[in-house]
Amino acid sequence: MKKKYVVSGAVGGIVLIYFIFHSLFVQEKVKVSEVRRGNFVTVVYATGNVGADSTATLRSEAGGVVTYDGVHEGTTVRRGELLLRTDDSDDLLRVEQAAANLESAQIDLQDKLQNLSRIQALFKSGSATQKQLDDAQTIANLAKVSVQQNKIALGIAKEQLSKTRVTAPFSGVIISTGAKLGDYLLPNGVCFEMIAPKSILVDAEVDEQDLARIGKGQKCVVAFDAFGDKKFDGYVYRIVPKTNEATKTSRVFVKLLDPPANLNVGMTATVNIVSSELHDVLLVPRTAVLQLPDSNVVYEVQAGKLKEVRVDVGASDGRLSEILGNTLRPGAMIVSEPGPGIRNGMQVEAAD
Repeated sequence: MKKKYVVSGAVGGIVLIYFIFHSLFVQEKVKVSEVRRGNFVTVVYATGNVGADSTATLRSEAGGVVTYDGVHEGTTVRRGELLLRTDDSDDLLRVEQAAANLESAQIDLQDKLQNLSRIQALFKSGSATQKQLDDAQTIANLAKVSVQQNKIALGIAKEQLSKTRVTAPFSGVIISTGAKLGDYLLPNGVCFEMIAPKSILVDAEVDEQDLARIGKGQKCVVAFDAFGDKKFDGYVYRIVPKTNEATKTSRVFVKLLDPPANLNVGMTATVNIVSSELHDVLLVPRTAVLQLPDSNVVYEVQAGKLKEVRVDVGASDGRLSEILGNTLRPGAMIVSEPGPGIRNGMQVEAAD
């Protein structure tokens, strides 16, 4: 029995000596990083697609056989330019007939007004009766009504004629066509879609937890799959005050300052929205900050030993954290990835 106690005591002594030796002489290798001052930018990441504010789906109100088709996909058009016309022969005849009727009514009105003037002169000289004057006035008034009715008829005929034509509502580019020469279009049939290139923007989806960090006018950096590593500057143009219940995202529209020439509607985009910019602040790797129940600490390396330093953390992202106060100084070396066995006063050696 005594031998067992002797053996146990010897083993305990060896273990104690090992830990004392390890603590005093053996240096743990740790990854270190330098505390530095710099600028800090936090961003909100979003994905989206290229769209446009000024878009139009154009329809042929009258329908009928297409007799003129002047544009194709990719054609640049001016506001008011004729894009398509359906058969308008019957409508042209109605306009001509209405115009002729109006002209006849106007000539008749002139005759009636001249006759009224003649009767008025005779009435003043006593050569015409009051009844003759009243009859002439009534006939002239009816002629005026006839002119107004024919003007309305001509306007209706012209309006019907205009429905056989499709014109550009604004200057832009045709992005799709639904009819060609000789096709028969049903009334209100879709024939074109167009956009205004200057109204192009990026429609991005932002997670709801990030929405509070976003405001109109904030800077953005946008990348497109179609343009490789190129980046384009923009700003938050519009925020939709509604969250999609299924995706938990909200729509944010980004306007580009200088969009590329070949930017097409539907292209995929990634957006980094700058939510804050800090200048000349103290920065450490985010992984260097160890979160304890009652505080945040970093481990500073001083003369080969670790010193636990309590810190207050400001802004943070996936890579860096801002350190507030003066508990750390620029140039100090800290453990960038403290492991579970790290402790205050430990002998350490910076790893390569």
